Amino acid sequence: MRYSLPVLALALGLAACGSTNDRAPTFRGGAGGDAAYGRGLRALEAGRIDQANEYFACAAQFGGGYEVAWYYAGTTALELADAGGEDADGYREDGEYYLTTSGLAGWGASQAALAEYYHAQGNADEAVYWTMLYTNNVREMSLGLTRMDTDTIGDIRDSVSAEQFAQTQLRALQFVPQRIPPGRPSEECNAAIQGDREPSGRQRATTPMTSPQGSQRRQPGSPY
Repeated sequence: MRYSLPVLALALGLAACGSTNDRAPTFRGGAGGDAAYGRGLRALEAGRIDQANEYFACAAQFGGGYEVAWYYAGTTALELADAGGEDADGYREDGEYYLTTSGLAGWGASQAALAEYYHAQGNADEAVYWTMLYTNNVREMSLGLTRMDTDTIGDIRDSVSAEQFAQTQLRALQFVPQRIPPGRPSEECNAAIQGDREPSGRQRATTPMTSPQGSQRRQPGSPY
């Protein structure tokens, strides 16, 4: 039996906003998260997934306002995990961390990625939960974005019982976006984004530190 995904717009309306920058991320030498993100995109387009992941992880260290970097850091980490190798488990943990952090901040692309990821992993409860958050993400709806096809949404919806569905709906109704605060990059990331050297190895962004008082609000180079 199919169940209609609930309309939770009133409860999830804040998800449309995601994180916001109260203060600017701190950076040095005229470089910043935009530079790291741009280098990550170029590496991704060239098929250098490991290098792209490192640059996106650097951009994510700038915290709020760079949810798109958190998303790409997560998806590239999961791609590296699927490739196998001795770091596969670490990359999978990183991927879940980046996507969950940005998904909880209201970033729709991360919510959709988590829904499909958990569906592929056979975790029906989490797949339904993230699907509910994504399909009720007001920001995504207002921009006309469609990141999940209807067949996938239907398959996820049908993967749980009516009781599980109702329980997950209650959980989704309690969702409140958790803003990612602005942060500071590591010295290695600072050097990498200024072109002094390439980033080396996995660098997971931690809970960002708050930037100094008085910094001006800024927006990253790309909101998507």
